[in-house]
Amino acid sequence: MNSLQTIKRILHSDVLVEVPIDQMRLDDSLRESYGMDSLGFVELRVQCEEAFGINIPDEAVAAGELSTLGDVLALVERLSGAEHPPAVP
Repeated sequence: MNSLQTIKRILHSDVLVEVPIDQMRLDDSLRESYGMDSLGFVELRVQCEEAFGINIPDEAVAAGELSTLGDVLALVERLSGAEHPPAVP
């Protein structure tokens, strides 16, 4: 399962977003399109940290880096890459 599919699964299964997974788009606003509240954002953060083995800093949340599905994907991919640098041959 790729990062996007994992995030969509988290939104649907753990955060309980009612939008079907196959209708979720990268530019969807988590608040406007999915009706997420502050508790939903906390759950999303915790589940992403656990699923991807990353730490999402408070500054990223405060700066609005979790506004859209695409934002979450970009943040997860950036943090995953930063915490797991490629092996040097």
